[in-house]
Amino acid sequence: RDGGCAFCGTTGSYAEAHHLAWWDRDTGPTNLNNGVLLCRTDHQRVHHDGWTITTHAGQVWFTPPPHIDPTRTPRLGGRARFDYTPEHDNDP
Repeated sequence: RDGGCAFCGTTGSYAEAHHLAWWDRDTGPTNLNNGVLLCRTDHQRVHHDGWTITTHAGQVWFTPPPHIDPTRTPRLGGRARFDYTPEHDNDP
């Protein structure tokens, strides 16, 4: 699903696990359903800048904080974003 860093697409060997429901703040469980792969830089960005990460239908979504996008429009992440090719536009 993530294909490496779900935020920037960096390869999996540079990715680390991030808790969607944060382990220390939210007492989020450590399991695959509550995790997303992020590189170190984007992991810090999420924690320090206030991004929200959700998953829906097997896709990862990043919602920026208001100081980056006042409308807080979610942005697609993971393989769904980085493996996109135009020839798949007509796939069912």
